[in-house]
Amino acid sequence: MEALKKPVLITERDLDELLEQIWPGGTTIVENRASLGIEFALHAFIQYSKKRGIPLIVEDIFDTLPVYMTHLRLMGVQVKDPDVKVIKVGGTQEVGDVIARIKFGNDPHVYQEKIDRELQKITGNSTYVHLVLGLERLLVLQGDVHSIYTLMGLIKQKLGDARRINLYLIETPIMETLEFNPLPMLEDLATSVIELQDEDELIDIKLKKSVFTLLMHRDHLLVSPREILRWWM
Repeated sequence: MEALKKPVLITERDLDELLEQIWPGGTTIVENRASLGIEFALHAFIQYSKKRGIPLIVEDIFDTLPVYMTHLRLMGVQVKDPDVKVIKVGGTQEVGDVIARIKFGNDPHVYQEKIDRELQKITGNSTYVHLVLGLERLLVLQGDVHSIYTLMGLIKQKLGDARRINLYLIETPIMETLEFNPLPMLEDLATSVIELQDEDELIDIKLKKSVFTLLMHRDHLLVSPREILRWWM
């Protein structure tokens, strides 16, 4: 068991192998506590979709995506707009290839119906990656426990849909400010849970729930932001 706990510095190939364990029909939650964690995860999934030839569609809630894309650009990492198709929920700043815009509404059922309708228009019956950014912002505005439970139920319904790879990149500290924190519910329904946190100059990837742990006999991985930039340049 101790071998599982010992962090290992991973290579680009190791990262690719980790991402290969994310399959259609599942839901992956990335809980971020690292200073550049979301930027790292976002670009990793963009590369994942390109390598596998699967379209990436970002559900951008309240201008969350532009913040991280700006950070990547300032780091010298360029992402082409066609590589990121975007459904904007509220907000005014556009990055990527914006293919749909949705007005925010407090009813979770209506909100999810709008998202699913746009996804169906875009993808038909093809496989795609559905990456959600800003879920914590949405939950802050939902406010009441009933609406949050409803939204969690709608997320759970996506499990098993062989056309879609569901990804949620979440800023954990914001979730923890909620009077009712649904993170334990999200972890329970997810097929994979990954936590990112700073470890000196590295990013610690904790595999809280992952097939990769069984395959590689590790539940803690380390990645160097400097190495990441070298991979991506």
